[in-house]
Amino acid sequence: MLPVWLDALLLLLAVGASIRAWRLQGRARALAARLQTRERESHFLGESPDPEQILRHAYRAASDILPLSAFDLYRVDQEQRIYEVWTLSGGSAEDLHPVRDPAHAYLGELIDSRALLRFAATETDRSFAPSELLAGNPPTERLHLPLYSGDALVAYLMLVSPEPIDEHHKAEIRALLAPLTSSLHASRNWEIAVTDELSGLFSRRYFETRLSEEWARYLRYGAAVSVGLFDLDNFKKLNDTLGHGAGDTAIRRFGEILRAALRSSDIACRYGGEEFAVLFPETAARSALAVADRVRCSIEREPFATEGRPFRVTVSAGVADTTGLGAKDRQQLLFRADKALYGAKDTGRNRARLWSEKAPIRRF
Repeated sequence: MLPVWLDALLLLLAVGASIRAWRLQGRARALAARLQTRERESHFLGESPDPEQILRHAYRAASDILPLSAFDLYRVDQEQRIYEVWTLSGGSAEDLHPVRDPAHAYLGELIDSRALLRFAATETDRSFAPSELLAGNPPTERLHLPLYSGDALVAYLMLVSPEPIDEHHKAEIRALLAPLTSSLHASRNWEIAVTDELSGLFSRRYFETRLSEEWARYLRYGAAVSVGLFDLDNFKKLNDTLGHGAGDTAIRRFGEILRAALRSSDIACRYGGEEFAVLFPETAARSALAVADRVRCSIEREPFATEGRPFRVTVSAGVADTTGLGAKDRQQLLFRADKALYGAKDTGRNRARLWSEKAPIRRF
């Protein structure tokens, strides 16, 4: 027979262990539910598994476990290069959230898989877990967490806390990694499926899906939607004289310039060949035209070379918005932008034009 006080102590310890296990499972279930909702939405082309939302959920769940001074995530492509970096930003500690850093020094860097394995432990032939989270490791203020889906590296996460991260907190963090990794893997697969490989812009199919969604919002709320169509000037001549490598270089660089000029809410796609389209939600044509002309100026100033031979690239653009369009006129929006584009071509190229009912072609 154990003393009554010892029975009571063991009971308290058991209750405490049960509460900790319940809290751990609850956090893992909550994060999994939030992230799996995003995964389910990824089956619909018009609704992306947005990495920003995924990482906001993950950061919120991790900061519920312990205070964090750093939450740095490096997304890795299929060639094992870092293609996206997310770091914490915000004012006070309560406002911190992960944001993408488009100018991070590590972008494009090749991950050394062999070096990274020192942070991972092999659990099965195709299963890797962060070794720093395994039982028996001493407390630390910094965690290096490679995230594997099977044997494929999806991302690399570094957590830093002002407090030592003990074994209990490590177990809670580990429970969050499976749904986070799964969601990031789904997001990467979705991006591959809807992205044009050469330009890095969205596919035409995705653009048309988003145009349908924004059109429905326009009909319901009345906020203007604009479309810009772009066409690289004399592109066939460029391919014929300098080769398709020069054309590919022009398309790739134009995609980069276009992405850099747009807001996160704008949708840019490669519409076909040397043609591109941009959807500007809740934007009037004049504002969209200003963006189109900045893009035009940027590509005009860009120096190009192939096999030591310099060349220049220019683009023409046409812009139109939903002003005066009714419920059955969605294709008219593209038709107007296309007319404005051909007006830019017909009047000398390397210019941006705005469609107008009174004057179908108007110079910027």
